[in-house]
Amino acid sequence: MLKKLLIALLFISVGVQSQNSITGIVNPKNDLLTRVILYQLKGAKQVYISNSKLDNNQFKMEIPQGSEAGIYRLSFNSEVPGYVDFLFDQEDVSLKFDSSNLSNSAEFLSSEENKTYDNYLVESTNLQQKLDSLQIVFFGLKDKKQDEITLDLYLKTLNNYTNIQSQYETKTEGKLANHFIKATRKYFAPTLFVSPQEYLNSVKQHYFDFINFNDNMLMNSTLFGEKAIEYVFYLNVSDDFQVQNALYKNAISEIMQKVGENNEVKNDILISLIYAFEQFENMPLLAYTIDDFYSKLPANLKNEVLIDDMQSKIKLAVGNKAPEITWEEDGTQKKLSELNGFENYILVFWSTTCSHCLNEIPKLYEFTNGNNAMHVVAVALEDNKTSFEQFAAKLTTWTNILGLKKWGNEMAKEYKIVATPTYFILDKDKKIIAKPAHFEDLKAYFEN
Repeated sequence: MLKKLLIALLFISVGVQSQNSITGIVNPKNDLLTRVILYQLKGAKQVYISNSKLDNNQFKMEIPQGSEAGIYRLSFNSEVPGYVDFLFDQEDVSLKFDSSNLSNSAEFLSSEENKTYDNYLVESTNLQQKLDSLQIVFFGLKDKKQDEITLDLYLKTLNNYTNIQSQYETKTEGKLANHFIKATRKYFAPTLFVSPQEYLNSVKQHYFDFINFNDNMLMNSTLFGEKAIEYVFYLNVSDDFQVQNALYKNAISEIMQKVGENNEVKNDILISLIYAFEQFENMPLLAYTIDDFYSKLPANLKNEVLIDDMQSKIKLAVGNKAPEITWEEDGTQKKLSELNGFENYILVFWSTTCSHCLNEIPKLYEFTNGNNAMHVVAVALEDNKTSFEQFAAKLTTWTNILGLKKWGNEMAKEYKIVATPTYFILDKDKKIIAKPAHFEDLKAYFEN
């Protein structure tokens, strides 16, 4: 019995000892920085692991026993921007960073793998930038002697880069960092190109040479998404909007062909591109990415909430017709699309319980009152009609619509209203032409 108990205690002891931790020091003190959050990256997803308060500018979190090797992310409370990614493979990690520059100041105090990978990134990036710079300089040279000097320096730098890359690949063989070091390798031609177009063609042709889209370790990171963003947005550029979008479409198709049948990787890449096009407000490409690729993924991979949210944003994009609004007025059914007689319409969602609204709505009324070129359609999101009737009685020149159930109102859901007041400026055909954030922005739009 005693023997069994000792064996059990031994296993418990081994289990406790095998648990790893992440510790950090943040300097100088930043009163806004109060909490650190640990996530594991799973492609485009962040899986919550733990969190910790900062105590005397320091934090410590245990990484649960049995946690997978991969890329983990330290994020911070919402008042402080930035994050730090690191490798975890059953090894304690300790680091310090500058609170004023969290994302770019991380220095690893322990974890040989992270130190090695950090050193690789610094050395490799410096040599890659030097090689790119020599190529750019070469385009402008018109002297044969300078051509020879530049080419000679390029070849020496390329040899150095190749050796450094090989050394780090050999040094990290069998380690987690090796997957990322190999994937970060960049192709450089054995000679310099005479024309920028030849150079760009070569970069695009060899861009994915060292990326294995079936590498499970790379799948549990943001690398595929980051590479796709870079390929689409930085290697396909035109001043013409239509040509630019055609280049984007072609680039997305090329990436999907490179990925092949790996739908999980496609999913992560497409989500990254969807968010990028949404951020840049490129609604035609957002719709293209969803309709031609994302919607065709297997059902178990698709995020229907994401699709609905993005399609709603497409519908509410500048240049699109404002979604229909219907209401009853003096016993007659009215529609937004059927209003006429004005050059512009201001559609505003507001509420009598919103302090910002009570400040801005009177200003909006004063600004628009007597202006025969514009008309305000005001949708009040309310829990009851009492306050609405009192306020609407003062807004006599507007079309006032009561939206009961507040945030649950169908009009609010159709227009994705998450805050009040929210403004839309429409033209005479009810096409959305601007979405000012505040009354002052709306006023400036018309005054300018």
